[in-house]
This record gives sequence, structure tokens and C-alpha cells, in this order.
Amino acid sequence: MTQVFRAFGIGAAKGIAEHVAFLEPTPKRIRATFGGETLVDSKQAVIMYETGHQPVYYFPMADVRMDLLEETDKSTF
Repeated sequence: MTQVFRAFGIGAAKGIAEHVAFLEPTPKRIRATFGGETLVDSKQAVIMYETGHQPVYYFPMADVRMDLLEETDKSTF
């Protein structure tokens, strides 16, 4: 199932007439490692496609080794 939503207000602020984003499940097993440690191993990842951006994987928190990550004061929105 694909979830589609439109964000006209955000797109208009960036000069984009129509800003479209959608999430799509992936049938793939996605793993990410760093320094020999597995940071994420998931069969339930989704991909977000968004106007003007590269596709991005999102993972359930239960599939992410949160103990290996550090919280920051940065955000993406």
C-alpha cells in the first residue's frame, strides 16, 4: 500500500507549485553497518519519495540499534 499526501503550503514556500511526497513499503531486507556494527536490520522499512529530494529509507525503531546512536539538537523540519 502506498500512502500519498500533498503539502501545498511547504511546496509554495520553496517555489514549487505542487509538493508531493509518498511512502511505499519495500520487500527488501535493508541492513546498514558502520565500523563493523550493524546499526539497522529491517524487513519492514519504507521508502519516502518527495518532490526535490532523493528517496529516503525509514525504519521501525525496533529494528534500529538505538544504543549505538547519539541524540542531537538537529532536526530535519
